[in-house]
Amino acid sequence: MNNSAEDIIRAVVDTLKRRASARGETVPALDSVRNLVANDEAEIAIDYLINTVNSFRLTLRQDEYDQLMSAATRLDYADSVTDIDPRLLVPASDDV
Repeated sequence: MNNSAEDIIRAVVDTLKRRASARGETVPALDSVRNLVANDEAEIAIDYLINTVNSFRLTLRQDEYDQLMSAATRLDYADSVTDIDPRLLVPASDDV
């Protein structure tokens, strides 16, 4: 598997979409994040993803947060990931 920053962002977005869908929620903003990545705007995508998680109160598992931080670090954009509401971070073992 390619672990480019863009691939990591897409993987986290896809996981969040599946989780939201399983709860009967639709979050079109997640599609916008994917579009930003596709348009070579990964830094903006990270910022928008964090805003989407916070705005829609989406939970982010610790492993997903770590992956996102890894991608952001590669892009020299890690500061924006720390803007996530800490109440939305859950342990990786929680099925949320």
